Amino acid sequence: MSKHCIHDQEQVCEVVEGLNIYLANLNILFVKLHNMHWNVVGIGFFDLHEQTQILYEVIADKFDAVAERIKMLGYQPLASTQDYLEVATIQELPNRNLSSQRVAEIIIDDFCCMVSLLKKIKNMTKDANDDCGLLGEGICFFEKYIWFFNAYLTRC
Repeated sequence: MSKHCIHDQEQVCEVVEGLNIYLANLNILFVKLHNMHWNVVGIGFFDLHEQTQILYEVIADKFDAVAERIKMLGYQPLASTQDYLEVATIQELPNRNLSSQRVAEIIIDDFCCMVSLLKKIKNMTKDANDDCGLLGEGICFFEKYIWFFNAYLTRC
């Protein structure tokens, strides 16, 4: 991926590489949330069908914001599915029916991965460029939904 970051500001380049991984993960999440939206079945269908739509709409906005931030830093955001699949740390999901419990578990796992990635990138920005609040906001968003889905899975 360093071919996308030929620049004398090594730290900014590292941040951009991290942001491109975040961008790739957001793309995979966008598609994956659609998959779960269409294929959730059973008890909890209505709740998860609605929540996955809310999430993929928010993810679409984040996707655009991250690409624009990369451009603001003077670099090219990744922009092909092949590139996304090469660098993403989140895996695609096969097309099949999923229980609401399984959907919640997948979302928790992926969102935990996103929080870890964002914290890693945020640590890089301390000495490079300000992240415009993008990373902190992303961490808060994903942590909030991790809490929501853990609460959803809690048996009383």
